Amino acid sequence: MKRLMKPLLAALLFSLVLTGCASHDLALSREDAYQAYQDGDYSTAVVQFEMLAREMPGDAELWFRLGNAYAKAMMPEQAVAAYRNSLLRDPQLSKAWYNMGVIQMQTALKSFLDMQDYVSADDPVGVRGLGMRDGLLTLLGQDDTGEK
Repeated sequence: MKRLMKPLLAALLFSLVLTGCASHDLALSREDAYQAYQDGDYSTAVVQFEMLAREMPGDAELWFRLGNAYAKAMMPEQAVAAYRNSLLRDPQLSKAWYNMGVIQMQTALKSFLDMQDYVSADDPVGVRGLGMRDGLLTLLGQDDTGEK
């Protein structure tokens, strides 16, 4: 029995050391992701937050931060998906609801801005599209080119 205990104890100790190293590495990765985001290096932030979300899939805040990185990297579909993942984990995370809604309105605005390039101004649906465009511009606080 004593001969079995030594290897088991050694394996347990080794496992604890590895777990400590892994959590330390994740903490460093989290710091790196936040720093990349703060520095405006959104592509690096995306890569870092993606890795963290894979390692800690239950962390709503990481999914939210990944959504923000995607949004800043001009990847709106991925941003919305990340915000949805965040909300699956914490449906009361108001900032994820808000940011997801803003991204969706910006995406809709782009559709209505693009629409005016292709649809005749006297088309009834085109006229309604202009109304939608104007409403979204007002909500988002932008001018008629989509700029703030």
